[in-house]
Amino acid sequence: MNSVLNPEAPEFYPHLTSVTQGGYVSVNKSIKSVNAMPFGHAYDLFKTFTDFNILTCHLSENVVLQSNQIVATEVPAVKLKLKDLEYNTEKIIDVNDSIIDRININIDSETGVNEPSNNFIKGILTKPNISAWNAAPVIAKIQVGSATFIGAKNIPRPQLNFKDPIDNSENLWVPKISDKPNNIKPLALNILYNDEGEAVGYEHPYKVELDLYNPPAQFIEPDAQPFPFPAPLEETTLTYVDTEEKLDALVAHLHTVNELAIDLEHHSYRTYQGITCLIQVTTIEGGDFIIDALAIREHVHKLNLAFTNPKKIKVFHGAENDVIWLQRDFGVYLVGMFDTHQAALVLKLSGLSLKHLLMKYCHVNADKKYQLADWRMRPLPAELIEYARMDTHYLLYIWRQMKAELLKEGEPHLLLSVFENSRQICGATYNKEVVNDSSHMSLFVRSKKSFTSQQMTALKMLYKWRDTQARLLDESTTYLLPNHMLLALAETLPREVQGVNAICCPMPPFVKQNLLTIHRMILSCREMPNQPQLYQMPSSIRNMVNAAAIQPMNTYNVHDLAHYVDVSEENAINLDRAAELLEDCNTSEPEIEAFLPQTTMISYGTIISDLNADAKLFIPPYDRYRKYRSLAQMEEIKEFKDKEAKITAISKGNELIKAEVLAKLQQAKTQVENEGQNVSETKEMVDVGEVDDALKKTQQRKRKISTVKVENKKSADIVTENKKKELLNTNPQHNLKTFAYKNVDYKKFYNNTNKEHNQKQHKMKFKKYKK
Repeated sequence: MNSVLNPEAPEFYPHLTSVTQGGYVSVNKSIKSVNAMPFGHAYDLFKTFTDFNILTCHLSENVVLQSNQIVATEVPAVKLKLKDLEYNTEKIIDVNDSIIDRININIDSETGVNEPSNNFIKGILTKPNISAWNAAPVIAKIQVGSATFIGAKNIPRPQLNFKDPIDNSENLWVPKISDKPNNIKPLALNILYNDEGEAVGYEHPYKVELDLYNPPAQFIEPDAQPFPFPAPLEETTLTYVDTEEKLDALVAHLHTVNELAIDLEHHSYRTYQGITCLIQVTTIEGGDFIIDALAIREHVHKLNLAFTNPKKIKVFHGAENDVIWLQRDFGVYLVGMFDTHQAALVLKLSGLSLKHLLMKYCHVNADKKYQLADWRMRPLPAELIEYARMDTHYLLYIWRQMKAELLKEGEPHLLLSVFENSRQICGATYNKEVVNDSSHMSLFVRSKKSFTSQQMTALKMLYKWRDTQARLLDESTTYLLPNHMLLALAETLPREVQGVNAICCPMPPFVKQNLLTIHRMILSCREMPNQPQLYQMPSSIRNMVNAAAIQPMNTYNVHDLAHYVDVSEENAINLDRAAELLEDCNTSEPEIEAFLPQTTMISYGTIISDLNADAKLFIPPYDRYRKYRSLAQMEEIKEFKDKEAKITAISKGNELIKAEVLAKLQQAKTQVENEGQNVSETKEMVDVGEVDDALKKTQQRKRKISTVKVENKKSADIVTENKKKELLNTNPQHNLKTFAYKNVDYKKFYNNTNKEHNQKQHKMKFKKYKK
């Protein structure tokens, strides 16, 4: 340390030296000593020694006294207490906050941030005098592999200076177009409705012009002369358009040309809907133009004079997003466009990117390492300006070369198909993103996780709350709370605030400001009843995934099929190329029957169950487990719903429960009657000589004899009578005299046997216990 740190105040030099040099050494020694102190179980062991306790008490008193002396200079009212760690921690935090606030206020006072308020009190309105260190953004470059991230600090939010306010509400987006040059039908904004009668957007203002558009003959005929190769960037004129006067001059220049290449640079990380920052335009006669869309945002709509002129061709590469951004920010539309990306698809090139086209047609190795740069920074670094120029500088030459290749095939309809696909891209319209109750499902499906009802509720709540805050602050949702942190919070559901800190590391500024709010929402979700249901992917998507998992993995294609046209609702199906596509996509089939696809096995006559019960088809163990788990979940959900319905019905006095109870009672009553009828229908069979007395005194004797069950009481009586007569007639030897049971004295047998038994019981009852 030397006096250079404070050259204008030499009287403070001794104190500065003691603070910087001696203070640093003292703090360093203190930290090392503290780290050498025992902790955990070792500390508990040392606490058993009296000398150690005396030493720690003295150290604690010294620390508290010294801390009070330091704290008193900032907040005299604060006094730390001995052996009160919680109280001391809170007071030290308050003192630190006070010191940091005082430092920030002093810095603002020195840099002139607070001067406007003072001047306002004096009646003088002046602009704030920001110091040199905060005048320009601080640019930082980070190299990650082949990509370079360029960022900057202290970038003012450009949307604060826009004259048209940013509308992030969920209201229907209204087109910004106010006049319609090059029109066939006058400007009319017609609202479109869905089948339910809800307004879903506005009709494209240039719909009629796009429907009637046909490319001029000069653009679909072969070139009479070869197109000259463009000059290098160093030899090409560059015009930076950042004022209305320069924009008017550019519009006048575009009126004199028939071909222009266009590209946009967009920023979406620090805004909700996104901001178009640059518009690059290149012409053969005028060179390269870079329009500062942030500086002259309210005047960019003048480009409609050239962009909607059907006699001029506008060359883009991958214009799906560019068309939407021009409509959203400036109300600019396109009529008459040629997309080189669509041309690369038709030509079946091995690469579809602009970098590949530049190498193929221009032999220029474009550096795409700045594609993730922050285009809001002003002034733009030289690297970003050169990068922006490369997107359009060679694009007109590329379109001429691709046009020649499309016509070389001898089929002009290929070139017309590119113009048709480009026309459909121009017909797209911008609509705001609408967040509903199922918007979080797209994020959940991509995560491939299984959530309970509590976790799904937390994900839904955090997702909607994050979206609402992003609309209010005009920030992107990923900047406020990244998706991976949102999923982790919903999956973990931490009980303590420290759990939220551990998940959101490094913690975004927005999460730090709303830490308690996020924690309360998570706790409210934990208190909800957890239903026995695992939220998974939708059934349609899950079936597709399962089908893909069952398909054999040895089907492959040698060639890259990325150059074929993607079939979607937005892109028209090219039937001419469909047969060729199917012929090229030849796949190999497995030879083992167990690995054949399910459809093939069915065609052989074997029906395979979904769970592979017959083991006719090979299914990996995990896939089989998932199928059985789904069945178990369905049964569990059904049982849970039945119980829930019964509980609800009882609480509301539902008649279904009453009907069920009455049905149970009627069933029990019927069962009792049937049992009584069965008992009455049973009769006892006795010897022939005892039939009469047995029929009369069966209940008195309580004697069990072999019984025969018959269908009813009447039939049993008839059978017994007939048998008795038959036996008496056929067997005379059985005709004996009946025994007179009435004269027998049964009491003597009963009294003798019971008397002995009772005597034994009395003896056992009153027997004394002998020690």
